[in-house]
Amino acid sequence: MPKRSADKKIYMWLYGAFLCVYFAALFYLFRAELTVYPTDPDFRFESDTYVHVIFAIKNGYFHSLSAFIYILLSKLPFMDYTIPCLLSFMTVGAVVLVKRLIEVLPGGEKIPAPVVYIISILSNFAMGFYLPFVNRQHYIGYENANMWHNSTYIFMRFFAVLTVIVFVKLYRSYKDGIDVKSFCLYTLLLTVTTGFKASFFTVFAPFLAILLLRDLFRKTKFLRVFVMACSVLPSFVVLVLQSLVLFAGEEKASIVFAPFKTFSERGDHPKVSLIVSVLFLIVVLAFNIPKLKSDGIYAGSILFFVIGFTEALLLAESGARDEASNFMWGYSITLYFAFIIAAKRAYLSFLESGKKLPVFLMQTGVFLWHAVSGAWHFVLLLLGFTFFK
Repeated sequence: MPKRSADKKIYMWLYGAFLCVYFAALFYLFRAELTVYPTDPDFRFESDTYVHVIFAIKNGYFHSLSAFIYILLSKLPFMDYTIPCLLSFMTVGAVVLVKRLIEVLPGGEKIPAPVVYIISILSNFAMGFYLPFVNRQHYIGYENANMWHNSTYIFMRFFAVLTVIVFVKLYRSYKDGIDVKSFCLYTLLLTVTTGFKASFFTVFAPFLAILLLRDLFRKTKFLRVFVMACSVLPSFVVLVLQSLVLFAGEEKASIVFAPFKTFSERGDHPKVSLIVSVLFLIVVLAFNIPKLKSDGIYAGSILFFVIGFTEALLLAESGARDEASNFMWGYSITLYFAFIIAAKRAYLSFLESGKKLPVFLMQTGVFLWHAVSGAWHFVLLLLGFTFFK
């Protein structure tokens, strides 16, 4: 028992050390994105974050809650340090929140702490399964759950994980009675997440609608289903307000039905990169189709992923935002959760199947290369390459 306790402390210290190093690297990168990008003639450390900050501070463009944060921080000293510090906290915080998410999900108690730590780290680096002959660039051309150049996505991801943690607890018990505090917290977090970037709401709202319709058919009390459905109303109001900013004035644009447009705008072989971007999800699903009936969380993650994929596949924007591929953001956040829960499912299946090592090693190898691909891209960003490299 003492040895197990000592081992646990070692894992915690190693995990903490990684987070500290990661925070330092992120701080360097985000500060470079804000200070080097606009002055370097070669556009090193290119990022959307710099554009978001300028939009807020100089143009008064309030398309996200992040704009209000940037304006506030611009009034204080050391803006070039406080904004990178905040973004670093949000990025590292997502790693810690994923650890907590795995722990609160059904079956999470069966996963040893070191494995939870590893999944939380790898899932925050996992990107498209990089193969140079499929796509020369590490980021552009693949579909990715992680990125370090877009501040609104960084904020959204942090609060999305918080939202899902509270939602999972609430949804598992709401049929027996809705806990008012949990409901209010979940609704608030969903609204805040939408305020930073509406992409999470555009995929989560259809997902919730399908769950609640299923519950109605299963004779769940209508009033409880109705109350749960009302949780999206504040977020819907925020979405409308954001739309008034995004689809009006000089940024006037519209949403159009355009199959495969979003996926085909960049990349050498978009149809192949579509597959290798989710290779880990494919190999886990191939050996876990029967688990879709018994593991509701895993089945839900697949449904969530399908919603994000369908929106990105069929919809696009026209006008000023024609080539922005903005429907990819919703798909990216569904990928994020799909990778986390697929990793959890792969490990649980390894335990439940009598520890069939070859299958688990194959799945682990694929997951590792997804993470190595992301870490490779992250290192390139630290070296000063743009996200088009």
